[in-house]
Amino acid sequence: MPRVKNLKACTGCLRCELACSYHHTGEFSRSHSSIRVNKPLLDHDLPAQVNVLTAGQGVRPPCDLCSGQQIPFCIRFCPESVLTDESEHP
Repeated sequence: MPRVKNLKACTGCLRCELACSYHHTGEFSRSHSSIRVNKPLLDHDLPAQVNVLTAGQGVRPPCDLCSGQQIPFCIRFCPESVLTDESEHP
């Protein structure tokens, strides 16, 4: 399961959400993503919240670590390296 390793670096670009939805559906749609980013737009000093859905959490597909891929899309396409794979060592 992807986890946040540097939340303060998150710019709220949403690339992780879009890449995730592309993995699941072949389309770029935040509503089909297993990951949700909430970044305050007005107060940049507040940290973002990044949530990854597991099975049984809502109607969106659960995270499957982009099965068939060597690196999950959310990690691969994050320009700020905010996320990491839990199997990676710190």
